[in-house]
Amino acid sequence: MSTLKVESRFNGPPGMGNGGYSAGLLAAHVDSPVVSVRLRKPVPLDHEMEVRGGELYDGETLIASAEPATLDLGVPATPTLDEARAAAAKVPWRDKHPFPTCFGCGPGREDGIAALLGPLDGRKEWAGVWRPAGVLPNDGVHVLPEIVWAALDCPSAQPVAPDGGPAFVLGTFVTQLEQPVELGVDHVLMAWELGRDGRKAYSASAIIGPDGVCGRARAVWVSIG
Repeated sequence: MSTLKVESRFNGPPGMGNGGYSAGLLAAHVDSPVVSVRLRKPVPLDHEMEVRGGELYDGETLIASAEPATLDLGVPATPTLDEARAAAAKVPWRDKHPFPTCFGCGPGREDGIAALLGPLDGRKEWAGVWRPAGVLPNDGVHVLPEIVWAALDCPSAQPVAPDGGPAFVLGTFVTQLEQPVELGVDHVLMAWELGRDGRKAYSASAIIGPDGVCGRARAVWVSIG
């Protein structure tokens, strides 16, 4: 049996772990190129939890579960860096962010990812540019896999709540990492909505580097607003 702890720096909504980051830590315990993580309870911060197989427990409370998966998800045509920057400059979440201290997309977090996207002109996809900085956990050349999970997570919420609300939290996240994400290099972030069903919204995201897709993901979001 192994343990897992989400440090307070890696928060999402106040008082709980960032969904993508937490899912990425748990996914490391599953031997598969594609992993599906279901977040069942808010992930505690600064608290050691047990990993039993692909399940994360706080005492006897099941927090999340992870399992091998498949992901049939095409990535739309990649915008240029200039197009992605122009889209991000329009981002409505910058001033209306539901969780402004979020590690993944909080606009005020100098030690976070700050993944803020905006709508591409004439397209349904949203886009932005991410240049990973050395302040993020890394191996000296690339950011760690759980950081890539976080960078795929937050963008996918933005098209489903384009004006910042109602707030959504991550329910299920299926992710495929394909290439490492290099420090100090511009990457295009993309996200697009896939549909809705009551309080649930479905979306997808991708990170594209100079050599192609680095990672792609499909998300299920649950409204808490």
